[in-house]
Amino acid sequence: MAKIQAVILAGGKGTRLAPLTDFLPKPLVAVGGVPMILHILQHLKKAGITRVAIATAHLGHLIEQALGTGEKYGLQISYLREPEPMGTGGWSKLVDWDELDENFLVLNADNIFWIDIEKFMARHLAEKSIATLSAIELPSEAIMNYEILRPTSTKTILEAWVDRLKTQEELADKTTGFINSGWYIMTPKVKDYVDDILPISNEAHIWPKLAASSETVGFYHATEPWFDSGTHERLARVEDFLKNNPTYNFGYGE
Repeated sequence: MAKIQAVILAGGKGTRLAPLTDFLPKPLVAVGGVPMILHILQHLKKAGITRVAIATAHLGHLIEQALGTGEKYGLQISYLREPEPMGTGGWSKLVDWDELDENFLVLNADNIFWIDIEKFMARHLAEKSIATLSAIELPSEAIMNYEILRPTSTKTILEAWVDRLKTQEELADKTTGFINSGWYIMTPKVKDYVDDILPISNEAHIWPKLAASSETVGFYHATEPWFDSGTHERLARVEDFLKNNPTYNFGYGE
């Protein structure tokens, strides 16, 4: 049986996008004229990633109604249904790890990102990492409330996942810093670092544990356009970007 190549995390309530998300799951909110999740699916498809599992919770049935099996989009879509909110790491409790590809993507449904997936995968494979995290570099003053990623001097290996309580100290003498883009490549061995807890968070539990382990954890500095569309203000930024850069607004199936 063909393995799952990507897991999309689409279970959030999207409370900061209310009232849009009162009756619509965040991944179906329109961006550039199509639901934001279709931008992501099209980007994956162009990279040859067609077997996708979508983790759903809030109004997840509407996502299933909209996308179905994915056949009409040239995809094979399955669903990981959370019976109750399980956190951003809930997918790790629902997925059949034996059905995952030996190097699979995990990504947030509200992070619209035009990352070069081929280069991202090449870095992951070159370092023989258990997992590789893609990072965005931003001005220090813009990310004081974020967890910070500290790479090695070569910027190819993740040295530390810095808790947001220590962010100001970490960035004290720096003009820029790295934050998590919400796009990862993982291997099935990550299962060994998933705690037996619920709810479980990628950011608070899985990644810090990986970073503190003796495993090689990859770091990829991505420079392509990236947007967190989790608020009305951020959603407007994506819309403005697409209006001013129409080549990125390919729509779906074009």
